[in-house]
Amino acid sequence: MADSEIPKTKICPNCGAEVPLREKQCPVCGQLLATSNFKWLKDLGPLEIFLLILGSIMLAIGFVAL
Repeated sequence: MADSEIPKTKICPNCGAEVPLREKQCPVCGQLLATSNFKWLKDLGPLEIFLLILGSIMLAIGFVAL
């Protein structure tokens, strides 16, 4: 994807104003904007999800063994 195709703003769900991506609150209406910290999770493949679950199980077993 080219730089020109990457969105630099998002739309406020309350008033419809364009808001810069890094903003957490709409400057027009003051509405708090949802932020997603789990975008990386959507890009995982089946093998990566399996390994993430397996690693979590192994970590839990390690804590129990202490």
